[in-house]
Amino acid sequence: MIKQTTLFLFLILGLNIFAQNTFLKGYYINNSNERIECLIKNLDWLSNPTEFEYKLSENSEKKIQTVSTVKEFEIYNTSKYIGRTVNIDRSSININKMGYDKNPVFNKEQLFLRVLIEGKANLYLYEDSGLIRYFFNEGLNDVEQLIFKNYLTEDGQVSKNNFFRRQLWNSLKCENTSMSQVGKINYRQTELVNFFIGYNECTNSEFTNYAIKQKKDLFNLTIRPGVRSASLLVRNAQVPWRELDFGKGLTSFRLGLEAEFILGFNNNKWSLIVEPTYQNFSSEAEKIINESSGRKVFGTIDYTSIDVNLGLRYYIFLNDDFKLFATSTSVFGISSSLIEIIEENSSTPTLLDINSGVTLALGVGCKYKEKYNLELRYAPKRNILNAQGAWGTEFTSVSLILGYTIF
Repeated sequence: MIKQTTLFLFLILGLNIFAQNTFLKGYYINNSNERIECLIKNLDWLSNPTEFEYKLSENSEKKIQTVSTVKEFEIYNTSKYIGRTVNIDRSSININKMGYDKNPVFNKEQLFLRVLIEGKANLYLYEDSGLIRYFFNEGLNDVEQLIFKNYLTEDGQVSKNNFFRRQLWNSLKCENTSMSQVGKINYRQTELVNFFIGYNECTNSEFTNYAIKQKKDLFNLTIRPGVRSASLLVRNAQVPWRELDFGKGLTSFRLGLEAEFILGFNNNKWSLIVEPTYQNFSSEAEKIINESSGRKVFGTIDYTSIDVNLGLRYYIFLNDDFKLFATSTSVFGISSSLIEIIEENSSTPTLLDINSGVTLALGVGCKYKEKYNLELRYAPKRNILNAQGAWGTEFTSVSLILGYTIF
């Protein structure tokens, strides 16, 4: 496992050599209220940034701006942040760190807040390593946190301070808003976004929904046929002369259906994959075990398996249409196949039960126009037998896989 992880990291580093730096058109407003059009490096931050890298033109040098020097910045059609000094409660949701005080514990901090809704009423998001806080303001009013806090009661139960509902009711009432509706809102992005959209629409105010711009296609389903070339060596530790080499060109076809779940950060570079595959092959081998008599041992295998691949994939974007990727998977195999070993002139064969078990695999590939992909996948040497005493195998495979993404 350590070797595979190390190799996977080296594959990622190697692919990054070919990657383009993603600087996109945008702007920032400095503390002197100057608006500077520029190219901003889009890192699709998982946590809110404290700084960003930019260039004034394609060929100019890279520079840094921070939350202390910028009031606002936007990557066009992607995301927008404002810099504000706000009171923020960083109380933990971890029950082992949770306190008994239901009231927020505020600290004044200078932060970049991500804009979700911009209009008469504005909704902002702050994320930091699992911490999620929403902020809001109306018009030119100061930005303040929507208060939500988990805390412990005297009997050790977890309770919730949903004061944010009272803030919404007191500050953003509209003729179409009822107290019962506000009382059902949870501290979740989709529900808060819908509330702020409703308020702006109710007040006939123009608004921009940046939350929609930040939504992305986070699921792919891909048909993946391919061909696999394998090698198989059967050994007996106690009787070495019974070793049988089935060769290195054991070709089989495979068919898989891959579900890919894109992790919505870092420009969609990371994803989780689940791929069940079907494959089978058969082969025969023989070996002379006595040179003087010419006596032989024979082996046959009829191998059928359903493998479930669970893994992690990392993408490198070369341009808008073409990207490279590296894949690391754990393969859980299900097989009821047998290897039969029999010596010449013997009527009693040795039957070896195959169980693919769990193995590891690494792959590199490319994807074109989010539809077509090609991958070369390597599964290192492993034993595909159930516990068979002195018997064991060395099974290695390389697969060439084509893919077509349905959606």
